[in-house]
Amino acid sequence: MEPQPRVKPIRFHELDLLRFVAALAVVCYHYTYRGFAADHLSPVSYPEIDGVTRYGYLGVELFFIISGYVVLMSAYNKTVKQFFVSRVTRLYPAFWVACTLTFVVVKLFGPHLAPTDPHYTPYLAVYLKQYLVNMTMLFEYFGYLNLDTAYWSLTYEITFYFLISLLIGYKLMDRLISVVAGWLLLTLALYLLAGADSHSPAAYLFISKYSPYFAAGMLFYLLQNKLASAPKIYVLLLASLVLALYSAHQEMNNLNRIFQNPQAYSYAVVAGATVLFFGVFWLLAKRKFALPHSAGLALLGTLTYPLYLIHSNIGYVAYLRLGPSMNRWLLLALLVSTMLAVAYLINRWVEQPLSKPLGAFTNRLLLKIHAPSSPGAELPAGKPLNSLT
Repeated sequence: MEPQPRVKPIRFHELDLLRFVAALAVVCYHYTYRGFAADHLSPVSYPEIDGVTRYGYLGVELFFIISGYVVLMSAYNKTVKQFFVSRVTRLYPAFWVACTLTFVVVKLFGPHLAPTDPHYTPYLAVYLKQYLVNMTMLFEYFGYLNLDTAYWSLTYEITFYFLISLLIGYKLMDRLISVVAGWLLLTLALYLLAGADSHSPAAYLFISKYSPYFAAGMLFYLLQNKLASAPKIYVLLLASLVLALYSAHQEMNNLNRIFQNPQAYSYAVVAGATVLFFGVFWLLAKRKFALPHSAGLALLGTLTYPLYLIHSNIGYVAYLRLGPSMNRWLLLALLVSTMLAVAYLINRWVEQPLSKPLGAFTNRLLLKIHAPSSPGAELPAGKPLNSLT
């Protein structure tokens, strides 16, 4: 791979804050609206606040913009092998622990109902083979249900990583404007043919349902680091926004159907949030959204990924067991606090100590499979990886 231009580091603390806000929004969505609204996941409702928290699902869309931004940054000056190792060490340690904890808790304490029971939910009916396949993080590719309702987004992330690896492998990192333009045109074509929810192979491979968000993150990174013509970037950002607004409308309609309430969501709110996400990233890219160094913000950033992984189905089991007999507000506060504490422990005792040895092991394994094609192709053993990338 040809050396890529040296770029300034990402503004970590702004993204720390955005990531944590997005994760907390998803947690509140699951606990105060999603669980009660469908699939018998929680007997507890929060009508006082769910008019707001029901929109917390949009935190995932914000995650995808952040991912486009950060993953592109992490791909610069890397070979495919280095990029692969960085993704493995970033994703798997926390996931393995979260997946195992979720399986144990749901298996031991979840409701054991027959499929014919009116309160049965497939999301809390787990079994060993499902757990083992989920541990690969490729469960959806093998046709298995995710072990936790929050894991669905990981499939889109992994597919995005695959697409980035193709850009590295085919030396297209210096032609990103053309690549993103082609991606958005393909997305538009798929939308015109089958809508944002197309289930065609092309829609899965090019993640067309969420590609406008990933593409926007990439474009904001290019804008911030002046890696392409600003007018071209703005044209593609406008196209990304239009496609994102269409995709968001489709997703809102899907949720209205799932919750059997055609008025559950307001498109004005959904569209406003989508535009806000783009606006915040524009402020970040133009250096108008800058936060000073803060250990607290850095800590929030490290909690985001394990919090997202651990909170959902374990939280639903807690609601099913404790919800009928415990004050719902106290239960909500205890659950959020507990999940934050568990996320901290996973980061402190799993992610931090395992990142370096897992990177070294993966690199050695890849070297045995295929010798490096050029000096320095392997990731140096023990190289620390930033928690945001």
